Amino acid sequence: RGVYGRIVMAAWDWRGGQLSRRWVFDSGIAYPPFKDASPFSGMGGHSLSVGDVDDDGRDEVVYQAMTIDDDGKGLYTTGRRHGDSMHLADLYPDRLGLELMLISENEGHTVRFQTPGMGVHDAATGKPIWTHSPGIDVGSGMAADVDPTSPGYEVWGGPGGLRNHLGEEIAPAPRHSRWALWWDGDLLRELTGRGGIYKWDWNEGQEVLLQPLRSGGSLERPCLSGDILGDWREEILLPAPDQSHLRLYTSTIPTRHRMACLLEDRQYRLAIAWQNVVYNKPPHPSFYLGHGESQ
Repeated sequence: RGVYGRIVMAAWDWRGGQLSRRWVFDSGIAYPPFKDASPFSGMGGHSLSVGDVDDDGRDEVVYQAMTIDDDGKGLYTTGRRHGDSMHLADLYPDRLGLELMLISENEGHTVRFQTPGMGVHDAATGKPIWTHSPGIDVGSGMAADVDPTSPGYEVWGGPGGLRNHLGEEIAPAPRHSRWALWWDGDLLRELTGRGGIYKWDWNEGQEVLLQPLRSGGSLERPCLSGDILGDWREEILLPAPDQSHLRLYTSTIPTRHRMACLLEDRQYRLAIAWQNVVYNKPPHPSFYLGHGESQ
């Protein structure tokens, strides 16, 4: 519990039909102007992920600008404070380990901290790889491999366009920045938004409608998405237009790529469980899945 001030987490074991508490993390009470606050106070947000960021075989909880180790102790904080979007994945396969893409809502009394509006961090240490837009209030952002001419994932959100692994602007930003899924036959990811599923045309710098869809809810925030049927492409669960039932959509596009069901990856499987915590976000596996790579 908690976002802007005190943050408390607890881990529980279920053994023999009984719950027992394993640990509790408590950042302590914090109020503006935060001069005496714990470095973890106010570092929550509206995104959450779980993964083995320090490669010790156990999972950490990444709660926006802070990461809690598997023993319930604070591993690090980036100091970035509240944001509505983050993505934990192997964004850059040429780097060792996972990366953490964050956006920050620099608003009200937090503007004075001049934290970056967007950036990518080493997920093991929290140290920045690149950042931009200090003090800017960024509302949404995405990390996905949508351009095969640029290595690794691309990221976008806030001022500027589509950015590569160095933080350099390489193209205009796609219009949609809330949801991505593997839908067609290649290893690039597609985007969902008003009207359906879109493919990013990297040559023209624009989105192209790939699959029209109708929904009684938001296509930018589906009920659920993931590799539910097991062929590595992802299904999307949406309410019917009249909201009387749910519909599960799956791709019918052939693919030449073969790999294990993404649910075999622990981080991806956990992502299906946390996907509807706070503002839901698409799942990411612990390994790089994008252009030029297959697993």
